[in-house]
Amino acid sequence: MALAIRQSRLLQGKSLFIFLSFLGVLALGVVLLGFWYLIEPRLEDIHTGLPLAIGLAILAVYLGVASLFCLIFLSSYLQRDLISAKRITVRILFPLALAIGKTLRISEDRIRGSFIEIHNSLVRAASPLVRGNRLLLLLPHCLQNFQCPHRVTGEIRNCTGCGKCEIADLTKICDAYGIKMSIATGGTLARRVIVEMRPKAIVAVACERDLTSGIQDSYPIPVIGILNERPFGPCRDTRVDLAKVATAIRFFLGSDAAPTGDDKPEEQEAGWAPCGEKSDSLRT
Repeated sequence: MALAIRQSRLLQGKSLFIFLSFLGVLALGVVLLGFWYLIEPRLEDIHTGLPLAIGLAILAVYLGVASLFCLIFLSSYLQRDLISAKRITVRILFPLALAIGKTLRISEDRIRGSFIEIHNSLVRAASPLVRGNRLLLLLPHCLQNFQCPHRVTGEIRNCTGCGKCEIADLTKICDAYGIKMSIATGGTLARRVIVEMRPKAIVAVACERDLTSGIQDSYPIPVIGILNERPFGPCRDTRVDLAKVATAIRFFLGSDAAPTGDDKPEEQEAGWAPCGEKSDSLRT
């Protein structure tokens, strides 16, 4: 059974996390039923009506958990904010899905990637809008060319725009939308950046492990996670889909997103602000 689950083509994307969470909810029901079964004789000795009362209370708790799971499922797939579900998903369902997946020998990166898709859907369902200067684009240092002598961690403007990596393109996107941008070497530095910059929303690029830990650490700040591409293996000369980055930025900025490129120079001059500086034309 475990092998069939691991190889199933149906359990891709969001479906994997939903399936593992569903198994977790079923497991919780079995645990609660077993607990009630063990204590029922002792409750009967105390009062004849106590087993029924406790059983109904346990059933109510389980039905509540199952209902929350159903609402999270619908919120993710319909992308409608039916319930403020990010806390439950981040704090409870994700560790539960990891534990179930480990039992079934499913790759943790597959589970993390599925969780990121679910979390992104829940963020989009909430539709938060922020000013450009309160939006942070957080990047991993491995996006920079490994042999580049100009280190951009801590100072992005050290980039000379040679074109050997995508840092220059990401800086242009940052400038065009008037948002903040930072490059971190790890989780500790990323957390410090978030504390210092105090963003209202984050677009984060990283691998599965760093993204999921970052989403957990930065909660309740809304984060849209974008997985990096690793053609040369982990932590070296990684890449990112620039279109996905721009789409995530436009989502958070809403209809007031600044135009990119040179197509509308007059509009850009009115709403543009350098990376990390304030643009008063963007809505609160």
